[in-house]
Amino acid sequence: RRSEALTKASVSSSNPYNNIPVGDFGKDTSFADIMYASLDENKPGRIRDYHTMAAYSEVADALDEICDEAINIDDVGHATKLLFDNIDLTVDERSEIEDEFNKYIDFFELKQRGWQYFRQLLVEGEVFFEQVLHEDYTKEGVLGLINIPAEIVDPVYNNIQNMIVKGYIYKKPIFSPTQPDKVEKTEMIPMEQNQLVYVNSGVYNDTKDYVIPFLENARRPYRQLSLIEDAIVIYRLVRAPERLVFNVDVGNMAPPKAEAYLRKLIQNYWSKKTFDSDQSNVANKFNPQSMLDAFWFAKRQGSEGTSVTQLPGGANLGELADLMYFIKKLYRALKVPTTRIDPEDRTVDPASILREELKFAKFVIRQQQKFAAAIKKGFTTHLKLRGLWEEYNLVETNLDIVFNVPSNYFEMRQSQKLELK
Repeated sequence: RRSEALTKASVSSSNPYNNIPVGDFGKDTSFADIMYASLDENKPGRIRDYHTMAAYSEVADALDEICDEAINIDDVGHATKLLFDNIDLTVDERSEIEDEFNKYIDFFELKQRGWQYFRQLLVEGEVFFEQVLHEDYTKEGVLGLINIPAEIVDPVYNNIQNMIVKGYIYKKPIFSPTQPDKVEKTEMIPMEQNQLVYVNSGVYNDTKDYVIPFLENARRPYRQLSLIEDAIVIYRLVRAPERLVFNVDVGNMAPPKAEAYLRKLIQNYWSKKTFDSDQSNVANKFNPQSMLDAFWFAKRQGSEGTSVTQLPGGANLGELADLMYFIKKLYRALKVPTTRIDPEDRTVDPASILREELKFAKFVIRQQQKFAAAIKKGFTTHLKLRGLWEEYNLVETNLDIVFNVPSNYFEMRQSQKLELK
């Protein structure tokens, strides 16, 4: 309860009358909804929208790059480490706590499912795990963890200004006994704050009503890229064929006669002769492609006579510079180095590659730290249930949980620093 106690003692956050923060942001509803679509107030609808974005090929590739870097297995097969700080423990005591940590961290199955959890955090913005206990075996601590879908759990805030979570509301769906696929009603189950391990993106919407995922950064580039791709395909289909221009000499015919003469020529051009087996003679059959590929213009007396010229197809059909611009913009929005789009590109300066990769590694480490903080809180609950927290007089600052850092560029830079020193 330390965070709540600090809030009550704080001048800026404490309020004896209510806990609604002042100075909230107002919504701007007049902005372009086609690019900045107003977020769905309904949580399942909002998450469904993000899943649609995440299924887009370029977005999926960028998310895969992040998740692949987030889970790194070391030589002994672990993705995380438990660190001790400023505490005097014997070797046996440390070993006991480390054994409990290894048992607890195995519940997450990070080696098999860690990639999935990080992707869930990036796409949905929240990840919930229920810490399974048994009332007859509370001294055994946490017995297991179950990943709960984010759309059916909502955090309850004690003080929304400091984002202190007081508990959770689990909206348990009750299915119909006669129709197993139909939800008959939803049962609201309150859950204590230590009952769940809760990870969130740390980013909220403009009025701080709900958490939004990191993927929201890519909404505008994602829409622009999908629109430009559709536009390029349509342009190529329309501009691909070469067209004919018929300039027909009509001499000094009267306009009605000239128009009739031109129509007769068009009809002849638009039709092709085929053999009709039913009537056993030659018949004219309409050819729609001829209509699409030609333009007809009448020319007056004194012109050079009937001529046929050719209009070329689209001249810039092979240019994709604008498309690549939006793909790079999407990757930058998701903090993924643009050099990963085409690793074979030799025009990129190696120094800039290292700089981009280091920025990316630091971003991945920030995501790991959010997950590690939530795991630490859950592990603290486990130690308290086991009785080890009080037995060894532990405090929160004595333990720290870290994920293995992204290996390919971050460690290379660390070794370079050591060599320079």
